[in-house]
Amino acid sequence: MNSLINIHSVNQKVYLSVGIYSIKVLGGWSVKVNNFSVSLRKIENGLVIKSEDTFWKYQSYAFNKKTKKIAVLDIHESGNFVVEFSNPKNLKVKPSSLIVSQIFEKEIPNQDLEICIGC
Repeated sequence: MNSLINIHSVNQKVYLSVGIYSIKVLGGWSVKVNNFSVSLRKIENGLVIKSEDTFWKYQSYAFNKKTKKIAVLDIHESGNFVVEFSNPKNLKVKPSSLIVSQIFEKEIPNQDLEICIGC
């Protein structure tokens, strides 16, 4: 799965095979998660898989945007899932991870924030 999902999306469906997937926030490297989380509900049987915080919150690029890894999903059964978000308004992102730059930077508007799974 390598598509972008807005954190305010409802009933967004994805197909995932067995594996461990990174969840990355796009747009910046200064990320405050503040109880934001992602879970997947398997369409076929209702199984819920919750994201787990990752210790290594590394920075990279995807879709020509800055990304920050915030969590992982451990998928034990392949299938179609509905992506569900908890506390999406709590997620805060600024473009730079440099403290000096952050003073002058505005947060990316919350309604524009996107994640990618497995990118």
